[in-house]
Amino acid sequence: MNKSESDKYWTEIIQTCRVSGLSDYEWCRMNHISTSSFYYNVKRLRMAACNNVAVAVPVHEKQEVVPIHYNELKDNNYSIPNCSDDKSDIRIEFNGYLIAINNSAVSRIIAATLNVLQQIC
Repeated sequence: MNKSESDKYWTEIIQTCRVSGLSDYEWCRMNHISTSSFYYNVKRLRMAACNNVAVAVPVHEKQEVVPIHYNELKDNNYSIPNCSDDKSDIRIEFNGYLIAINNSAVSRIIAATLNVLQQIC
């Protein structure tokens, strides 16, 4: 068996073992394969794969960077009012946090706030 055939054989053996749901030891014992041979080939193929990736993947000298201008995004003009007063229409206190919602709040923000509260409660 040449190196290419051996690599293919052991790759199939390792994949079959790993998808079996058994531990490596149990699978090798049931299939009459020594665990030392199994792990030797796991290591050998892993090292070969690492070396092949280093050769196969070219390194680009220049990377393109795309700037994102957050101020230009839609619906990013929300202001957070001072909620320390008692004039809020809805006040929720939870674990030391205070959430105050006024009637002028955008419905999407109210829905998102209630959704987060539902997830953490």
